[in-house]
Amino acid sequence: MKKHTPLLPSTALAFCSVLAFGVTVMANAQSPASDLESRFLMELLLDVDPQLDTGHTRIAPVRGGTFSGPRLNGSVHDGGADWITQVSGHSSLDVRITLETDDGAIIYMTYKGMVVPGDGGLYWRVSPAFNTASEEYDWLNHRVFVGKSKQVEGKVAYDIFEIL
Repeated sequence: MKKHTPLLPSTALAFCSVLAFGVTVMANAQSPASDLESRFLMELLLDVDPQLDTGHTRIAPVRGGTFSGPRLNGSVHDGGADWITQVSGHSSLDVRITLETDDGAIIYMTYKGMVVPGDGGLYWRVSPAFNTASEEYDWLNHRVFVGKSKQVEGKVAYDIFEIL
């Protein structure tokens, strides 16, 4: 049978300090360490054809558009689409489009999102991701972005923000 050695006072004190520290960290886990900050990236305006009904998923072909912001501007190529799936009372978005900047860089943009009806109107948010081989716009490959819909007549429109 193995004998248990009582903790020495200094060891017991160190052990209690670790426990107290752990409890403090857990109590503070409910509070953010810092504020979430963002910076405006661009306004995205999409020209979208009427939706094609395929059952639970509708497809909205993207036939062009524009984007503009402090660090990049350009046009949206024809040929992308938005796959809109009805799920449990909301619409799940899956969009894939190609952007071309005014200086000729090609950027693949995809975003997932959701549209949920509520008392205050539609909750319509997206989380874009970008892929480009352009050295000038490489920073897009390494950032997190969030978009919020906005009303622009005849367009699907978003303000897109970089999360800092």
